[in-house]
Amino acid sequence: MGDPGGTVGDLVLDVGMHNGDDTAYYLTRGYDVVAVEANPALCALAGKRFAPEVAAGRLSIQNVGIADLAGELEFWVSDRSEWSSFHRANATKGGAQASGISVPTIRFADLLSELPTPAYVKIDIEMNDSLCLRELERSSSVPRYVSFEGHLGAAADIHFLSHLGYGAFKCVRQNDWREITPRNVVWHGAVRKAILDTRPRSRVLAAGLHRLHYRSRSVGGWRFPAGSSGPLGRELPGRWLACDEVLDVWQHLLAIDRELDAAGLGEWFDIHAAAGPQAGPATAPGTRPT
Repeated sequence: MGDPGGTVGDLVLDVGMHNGDDTAYYLTRGYDVVAVEANPALCALAGKRFAPEVAAGRLSIQNVGIADLAGELEFWVSDRSEWSSFHRANATKGGAQASGISVPTIRFADLLSELPTPAYVKIDIEMNDSLCLRELERSSSVPRYVSFEGHLGAAADIHFLSHLGYGAFKCVRQNDWREITPRNVVWHGAVRKAILDTRPRSRVLAAGLHRLHYRSRSVGGWRFPAGSSGPLGRELPGRWLACDEVLDVWQHLLAIDRELDAAGLGEWFDIHAAAGPQAGPATAPGTRPT
């Protein structure tokens, strides 16, 4: 890729590039980016979309999958492209169709060893996020900030990151990139239940509640497309949570899903972690982290 600015704070590693919407944001924010994507068709499209940035050495697109061994594995390309995965069950959930292709693989720690230490690593690779996080233990240097998609086993990942020295966390609702905190998680659950309870009686009222609860917004003038991971955790307002606080929030969210039987709002969350005992206040939206 060439020299990514020459300092630790300039590089973002986008693990699970998908359609490139997150990569586009990081580039616009002034970061250099290494984007990792197993699907070769998506890599080809990104090469065209970001041709100037690739030519300038600001973006390197790595057509490789993250696995527990280097080599080749069967990767399942789903007709719901965001569900494509090394795990066929994930790629075909909900009746989706998927076809298998062979892709090269690398261990995440080995990928990190080839790069300057990233300022931030976004991880969103269906059912393999935990694998990446565990590999941080093998790395000689770890990023200051990391995020991963929440899942049933996310509490174990949070504990693991805490043992690695990540002392501050945020839980971000990916519908609108708002933080879920110990103060608002009960309200979040109550409104979600109200929307579902109202829908059979009045779809208009339910739609109104939905719009009020999930208010789309821009961050720093950037409006994120649906499905993107959104801004860096430090670009969002609000304080960072201690490990026990974010674990409590996550258990509340799991309890809401169990009570509602994971019913139909299509919610998902990212967990952001910052190295050190305290990450300090968030950077105001629209400003470049320093």
